[in-house]
Amino acid sequence: MADIFLYISGGLAMCVAIVHGWLGATKVVGPAATPHPSSKRILHAIMFLSAIYWFVAGGVIMTAPHVLSGEVRRWAVYACAAMLLLGALGNLWGMRGKHFGGYALLVIAVLGFAGA
Repeated sequence: MADIFLYISGGLAMCVAIVHGWLGATKVVGPAATPHPSSKRILHAIMFLSAIYWFVAGGVIMTAPHVLSGEVRRWAVYACAAMLLLGALGNLWGMRGKHFGGYALLVIAVLGFAGA
């Protein structure tokens, strides 16, 4: 059952990362009116890098049952799930709980911790 939790958690994390990257580029960075062009580049980098981090964390969580074993598996999943949990808490705090991404990351992190 723990492996199934990790598969679901990792797959959801990868899907959320792709949606986050696409929506961030098209709905946030694209129409953003910034005083300097460098501000828009920084915003784009933040959106892109957070999507990459979430995608990689999802990949680590998803492949952990096959690639990692024992304590290494547990701590790798804990580290990735903790990173996703911090993203969830930051999103929930920053958006005052009105954005689905925080709840999605919260579910992903809980499933990751349950599967470790």
